Amino acid sequence: MKIVLSLIICSALAGECKPSFQHKDVFEDWSSCMYQGYNNSIQLLNVMGDDYINQNKIFIKFYCKEIEEKQT
Repeated sequence: MKIVLSLIICSALAGECKPSFQHKDVFEDWSSCMYQGYNNSIQLLNVMGDDYINQNKIFIKFYCKEIEEKQT
């Protein structure tokens, strides 16, 4: 099995989330996907900055999902 990571940026102020977006890499195991999810969340928060995060009450959700490998 391969695993994909999807991230979702949400605003508690607006009470909504943007559509999820999928990380470009596919992972070999669950822990690699989870670590990347947390790392990407921190990177996104750093890019947004404290003012934007505080004004919009931003939070980030993510999930890892197993996918079937295509047989060739």
